Amino acid sequence: MSQSASSPVEPVSPAGPRTMLTRPMVVTAAAAILALLALLNLVNAILHLAAIGGTLNRFRVRAVLAGVNRADLATAEKSLKIALVVSAAVMVLVAIVLLALAWGVWQGNQIARILTWVVCALGVLLACCGISGAVSLGTGNVTVQGGGDPSTTRAFQALVDSFPGWWAALSGLSSVGQVLGYIATAVLLAIPAANAWFSRTRSLPPGPDTPAVPPPTTA
Repeated sequence: MSQSASSPVEPVSPAGPRTMLTRPMVVTAAAAILALLALLNLVNAILHLAAIGGTLNRFRVRAVLAGVNRADLATAEKSLKIALVVSAAVMVLVAIVLLALAWGVWQGNQIARILTWVVCALGVLLACCGISGAVSLGTGNVTVQGGGDPSTTRAFQALVDSFPGWWAALSGLSSVGQVLGYIATAVLLAIPAANAWFSRTRSLPPGPDTPAVPPPTTA
C-alpha cells in the first residue's frame, strides 16, 4: 500500500488593499488652523464675560448724565448682559465644533472635511459682519434708534459708548484673523495632496496568516 506525501503548506496572507499614505503637511496645517480658531473663540468668550462689569459701570454713569430714566436703564442693562452671555456661549459652542472638525480632518474623515468647508463659508460670512460692526463701533458711527422714545435712544446710545476702548480694535483683529484662517483652511483642504489623503484606502489591520488547504491524499 502506497501513500503520497502531501504538498507543503504555504502561508497565505489575507488579500486586501494596504495602501499607506503619510499625512500631508497641508492636512496637518488645516487641522492646526482649526484648533487655533477654536482657541481664538474661547479667548473671545472669556473677554466677553470679563467686559460685562466694567461696561455696566461706565454705562450707569453715562446714563445718569444723559438723563435716562430707571426703566430704560434697567432694560439696557439686561440687554447687555443677555447679549454678552449669549455671544460667549455661542463662541464656546463654535470652539467645540472646530475642535471636533480638527480631529476629523487630522484622522482623514471625508465627512469632517465637507463639514469644515461648510463651517468655513459660514465663518467667513459672520467674521465679515464682525469686521463691519467693529469698524462702526471704533469710528463712532453707530446710530441707535429707540423707537421714538428719546429716553430709550439715550439709554442704548450710552450703552454703545460704554464699551472699552480696546473692544473695537480687538474685535476687528479677531474677525480679520478668523476670515484669513477660514479661507486658508478651505484652500488647504482642496489641494491635491489633501484629496489623496482623504480618498486613500484604509489599510487592513494585521492578522494571523491563513494556511492554505492541503490537497487530498490518496492511499
